Amino acid sequence: MNNAAMTFDAGTWWLIGLLVTALIGAVVFLVKRALFSRVDELAKEVREIRDGTTKKGEYEKDQEKLVRDIEQIKKDYTPRSVHERAYDEVRGDIKKITENYLTKEDFFREQAKTERKLDMILDILMKKGGTDT
Repeated sequence: MNNAAMTFDAGTWWLIGLLVTALIGAVVFLVKRALFSRVDELAKEVREIRDGTTKKGEYEKDQEKLVRDIEQIKKDYTPRSVHERAYDEVRGDIKKITENYLTKEDFFREQAKTERKLDMILDILMKKGGTDT
């Protein structure tokens, strides 16, 4: 029986060590990616939940402020009927103004008429004054 034992030289052992190291690295990478990707997803979900919620103390403080604001609005509230009466008064004032006052264009038109009349009077006076002397 020939006891032929396999013997490896240094280069072969170096190659086997390199392959085993690469294999271990690949397994570690895959395990890490599988585990930590799930951890990252959970962390992201927790962050989204935390961003979308309010702490109880802040919520109660905001509620108290809203209650105070509502109470202030109730104190300052003016009923619609009061506003309607005020609107009616303003509409009446506007109607009186449009009846009693001139528009800008009417004023300019009347002013032009007055100037023409004064010019006519001045022309008459100049003619009369020129013939008397």
